[in-house]
Amino acid sequence: MNHKESFMQVGMVVPTLGDRPEMLKECLSSLREQRCAGLRLVVVSTPGAVEEVRRTTYPELTVLPQNGAGIVDAVVTGWKYLGDGVDFLSWLGDDDRLPPGSVAAALRALERRPDAAMAYGQVRYIDAGGRAFKAVRPGRVGSWLLHLGHNMVLQPGCLYRRSAVEAVGGLDNSFRLAFDVDLHRRLADHGRLQYVASVLGEARCHPGSLTVRRRSESRREAELALSRRMPHWMRRTRPLWRPASDVVVLAASKVASRTLTTA
Repeated sequence: MNHKESFMQVGMVVPTLGDRPEMLKECLSSLREQRCAGLRLVVVSTPGAVEEVRRTTYPELTVLPQNGAGIVDAVVTGWKYLGDGVDFLSWLGDDDRLPPGSVAAALRALERRPDAAMAYGQVRYIDAGGRAFKAVRPGRVGSWLLHLGHNMVLQPGCLYRRSAVEAVGGLDNSFRLAFDVDLHRRLADHGRLQYVASVLGEARCHPGSLTVRRRSESRREAELALSRRMPHWMRRTRPLWRPASDVVVLAASKVASRTLTTA
């Protein structure tokens, strides 16, 4: 860690219902192991679950009751608590993890590019037991594809410049599932999305995951988030160029995705 990084404040929110304590502990442990002196961590839960979350995690953690309902309101509650002294923002699902050095790598990328609104990187998919089975490497093309209505920028491990998030209006709570896609698309209009060529996040796939249980709804929301930011002429002509862009995305996905074998 360099001297400049030590002064940068990173605000991280973990929204949780408190109903999967073992996964939550893994999530929090991965954050506590980040070598980033400026990392400030807040856990946000429903009012009725706050005491249970405090009891089953770490006593020194700040656990807040969320204002409103839903993940977006939980994240916003945490961000507001962290205040204006935070330079960078993010959140991490209570079933996901960050590999060691993730926050520092994303922070360095944003420090090198003051014009960047956010940093994103590679993501490993893990199963319920924490075993990795797939890696996604979106590359720099991931940010470009957002403009064509395709999402390959996965949220775990992303880091956002607070000033950029505020400039685009923050998170949109009209989205229940694809609010990350919506934020990334708006940030892509505001500034550069800086790619980090290393694994920044681990996304857990399991039957209790919202993106697994409500996959169709998540895809519909993502489609809306991406299409509504297109210029009018792009939306009108989309049936003409969409087949060609689908071919490009299919090829990019094959290059970006890699199945992992386990012993």
